[in-house]
Amino acid sequence: MLNWFKRRRKSNKSYDTNEEWVKALKPPVDEQAVELLREKLIDGLKPALHKYVDRELDQFVKDVAQDALLKVLDNIDSFRGESKLLTWAMKIAVREGLTELRLKRYDNISIEDLKPNDNSREVFSLTVASDETSPDRSLHESQLVDKVMQIINEELTDKQKKAINTLMIQGLPMSAVVKLMDTNRNALYKLVHDARLKIKTKLELEGIDPDKILDKL
Repeated sequence: MLNWFKRRRKSNKSYDTNEEWVKALKPPVDEQAVELLREKLIDGLKPALHKYVDRELDQFVKDVAQDALLKVLDNIDSFRGESKLLTWAMKIAVREGLTELRLKRYDNISIEDLKPNDNSREVFSLTVASDETSPDRSLHESQLVDKVMQIINEELTDKQKKAINTLMIQGLPMSAVVKLMDTNRNALYKLVHDARLKIKTKLELEGIDPDKILDKL
């Protein structure tokens, strides 16, 4: 009876603060916390990734959540508490999902399928997104993304757009982009360098510090 009561109490445990989460996820881990985090990652990944997954969304999300969960546990000591732990973990999970999608798809696509478009903006937005979730910060980051996408569309050559979109935004491997663009590594490096320089110069002329945003490219 006493053991049953202890198990019942454990099942009602909640994790309301960062401190409680961190304590529960550090060795020896609290299995209930791990399972709860996995469920929350799955719930958050479905709306975040459904536009990019053609089929078997549920299984894909479960696999990504499991991989992301392992990364969270491996890197829990690096969590600085600047945002809610769930926000930090979800950011890891979304990036893990996007990376997995990129790796799955690049062998079966053509360069024409990867022209900069609204989808590119969404991927870029997810990449730039900060751990901080305040409305002011979210608006600021959204405006930065809009500005960079505008510069890409208006200032870069077609080849530069393709290089930035495929390599830096979509995150395809260098070898895949070289093949898709029928070029070589040195030429691709030069193309990306010149594109980044154009973006940086234009941002500076607009009075925007380019360092943070270009770190994402």
